[in-house]
Amino acid sequence: MPPNPPLIDASPTKEFFIEMLTRDIELIPAIIDLVDNCVDGARRLKADGPYEGLHVRLTITPTAFVIGDNCGGIDLETATKYAFRFGRPGKMAPTAHSIGQFGVGMKRALFKLGTAFTVRSTAEHSTFALAVDVSKWSKEDSWQLPFEGSSSAKATPVAKRGTTITVDPLHPTIAADFALETFQSNLREEIERAHQDAISKGLAITLNRTPLHVNLGTLLQSAAIRPARREFSLNGAPDSVDVTIYCGIGESSPRDAGWYVFCNGRLVMEADQTSATGWGARGGQAIPSYHNQFATFRGYVFMESNDAGRLPWNTTKTGVDADSEVFRSVRLEMLQVMRPVIDFLNRLDAENDREEEEGPGPLTVAVESAKPVPLAETKPSVAFTWPEPKAKPKPSGPKTGRIQYDKPVSQINAVKAVLGATTYVEVGQRTFDYFYEAECDDT
Repeated sequence: MPPNPPLIDASPTKEFFIEMLTRDIELIPAIIDLVDNCVDGARRLKADGPYEGLHVRLTITPTAFVIGDNCGGIDLETATKYAFRFGRPGKMAPTAHSIGQFGVGMKRALFKLGTAFTVRSTAEHSTFALAVDVSKWSKEDSWQLPFEGSSSAKATPVAKRGTTITVDPLHPTIAADFALETFQSNLREEIERAHQDAISKGLAITLNRTPLHVNLGTLLQSAAIRPARREFSLNGAPDSVDVTIYCGIGESSPRDAGWYVFCNGRLVMEADQTSATGWGARGGQAIPSYHNQFATFRGYVFMESNDAGRLPWNTTKTGVDADSEVFRSVRLEMLQVMRPVIDFLNRLDAENDREEEEGPGPLTVAVESAKPVPLAETKPSVAFTWPEPKAKPKPSGPKTGRIQYDKPVSQINAVKAVLGATTYVEVGQRTFDYFYEAECDDT
């Protein structure tokens, strides 16, 4: 072998890199990645809120995409060294409780949307502008981006600090999607769900000038029914993951039933009814697979950490890393708080089967008397609790026996109508009384 063998060039082509970067994320999650960056800006300014006075404005048309905010801007050093790197450099100081973790969201979204983009940002002491024609840049050997920036000793007022991103022109398929009202409606709903925490704390997000709103999760609670609310920490300070789990029942809705999982306030799993969140689990805490008997089940998991890298979300923030040690520990807790709710719903279902004959049971009455309560207002409780049905008192008087027989439903209903009865039990009692009075000697 020669002393200096030739080196093989294994660097990726830009076309391949861009294709692979954008292939595994759908359009709406890509756009929400850009909103994530705005929310992180709000957190840098006002920590955990409230965020009144801060806004994020999205405009989508068949010709262009624009997102602008007043959430602090990107300073010149961050823009130069970190913000446009593909991946998050280890030296970059993290934002406490940030949503952006992997350093690919903004770039991936911009490549996904179109063939050219501009980014303009004003921070406290600097401004910059970046304009990229992706079709040209992808053919160049250099990975550097055209950039103009300046610094100033004079501070820009907080209200004027922010970032605006414009993508123009769009890819043809993206332009076609943006022209659809159904797409705009879906995007609105997805942003509302993903960022319900930030919106509820005052961050004003609009889509084509229409404000986004949020309906926060609730659980039914009363003196008789109390949701589970369990809080604990994993890993230990300073990089602990603080976990809060709520589990109970809500309004009956097969579409909305399941587990909701949040990482640093960002929804990553919605109404999950799969094995990922424990449905169909076997072993110590056996849980049945989901079916519509559990349409009132609701579970909420909130994981918070100063270091977003500790959280078990995937790179597209559309699910969890099931192999994460953190999520494995959390899932065990989820199974424990889930089991009593499943037991309750099984008992309630059995009670409902008897309702036509015996009338509403105590569990049904308890559910109907409970009121929806915001998660933060639920009372701490290690487990979901409900009223144990009281044993029926033994009847006094003569010794009794039970008579039971089956007849066609059409005939039973005909007798019910004649008697003015409301239940099968009443039909049996009154027909027996009728026969006894007519045919038996009671002297």
